[in-house]
Amino acid sequence: MQKQLFPVIILFSVILQSFTSCGVHSSQPLAVPQNNLPLNRTEPQQITSADSLYLRTLAAETWKFFATFVDRATGLIPDHMNGRELDPSDYTSATNIGLYMVCVAAAEDLEFITHEQALDYLSRTLSSLQKMERHNGFHLNWYSLPAMEVTRAYVSSVDAAWLYASVAAISIKYPELNNGCQNILGGVDFAWLFDPALGQFYLGYDLEKQEFSPYHYGMLCSESRIVSYLALAWQQVPESHWTRLYRVLPDSVDQQGSPRHFSQQYDQQQSFSSGYYLYQDFLQILPSWGGSMFEYLMPTLFVDEQREATLGLGENDKRIVAVHRDYALNHLGYQVWGMSPCATPEGGYDVFGVSDIGSRKEGSREDIVTPHASILALSFAPRWVVDNLDILEKRYRLRGDYGFFDSVNPKTGEVAEKYLSLDQGMILLSINNYLNRGSLPRTFKQVGAMTKVLELIAPEPFFPAP
Repeated sequence: MQKQLFPVIILFSVILQSFTSCGVHSSQPLAVPQNNLPLNRTEPQQITSADSLYLRTLAAETWKFFATFVDRATGLIPDHMNGRELDPSDYTSATNIGLYMVCVAAAEDLEFITHEQALDYLSRTLSSLQKMERHNGFHLNWYSLPAMEVTRAYVSSVDAAWLYASVAAISIKYPELNNGCQNILGGVDFAWLFDPALGQFYLGYDLEKQEFSPYHYGMLCSESRIVSYLALAWQQVPESHWTRLYRVLPDSVDQQGSPRHFSQQYDQQQSFSSGYYLYQDFLQILPSWGGSMFEYLMPTLFVDEQREATLGLGENDKRIVAVHRDYALNHLGYQVWGMSPCATPEGGYDVFGVSDIGSRKEGSREDIVTPHASILALSFAPRWVVDNLDILEKRYRLRGDYGFFDSVNPKTGEVAEKYLSLDQGMILLSINNYLNRGSLPRTFKQVGAMTKVLELIAPEPFFPAP
């Protein structure tokens, strides 16, 4: 899935996660954000009880997508759905399956379904996972529906990790399903997909060529961080793997930005190379490959980095939320913000992000905004997110029967009238984590030795003192 200081201290000192007990979610269009706001302006992040109801209603509509279109016989969710014709795709992926399962748990958290209904949904999916073709204990990446036949003989490291992180969480949240979950997880060993020479994971394994990908998931700021979390929690790779991930690419790699390097202490005897880019010549930030929101924030669906790694990942996550908003409103002149890979209004799928914080030499497209990108930031800046959703809905008519359509071109108003299971899953999980105070991270924290992993990542400060 990879497509791979001072002023900021003031900026984030007031990003709070509290609710107020009064106020009404406006039925009138909100004022367009002022495009001359400086990046270091402080703004309160409280939302009202009516805003919370708005989010809950959106979550209910998004859950209706899963409840309506999951294949009844197999318990598998199609990859996407055309929004007007309601024509489902005839295939799914490992990531889709995994996120659907934890979305079932979110639906129970939000009281959209009962515990018994959740068990029924999950049992069907687990039963199908047990029947599906695997290689070396791993599910392959793409399967047809409803036949469940492999459509490409490839194991993806990151997609497998989303699937198995989800199954591991389900095994904890639903003890009744533990045996079924363990039947899925029992043969999974991520050491197989790990390159000990580089200390990084291969992108995957091609069964037809019988070889690993020549490329690796090398960047820390990537959605592939979930592979690292899970493999470390299961103690299948050495702890040193964490320090072998690039905070910033070496100078020898042709890249978009100009990395600034410094040495970081790992323990009393070892150090490793760290670094950062500068956004707008002053804000230190760790880059991702494409500068997209999901690269940075998708792992926070499972790990509360804001709480568990406040000096490093959590601080960087906060900064990229502010960067995305600032870049879209103040530099691109949009009225809405949030860029990530998504469906395009003209058809297809592409990579979108803030090129200034991406390492990809050719940069990323910057002409499309997708609702799931800002919704991933709910736990960091809820006021900004709710205001953004209000404009997306009212100005661009981006909301359908099953929540938000996938994207819009802010300049032309053209809408991608599709629902993508991946993006719908990120939306539902983000809202549930916000309204239920980190439900999924609390569960995932109990997987294997995850508490030890959190102790490993907690002390690292990403940015040198000014």
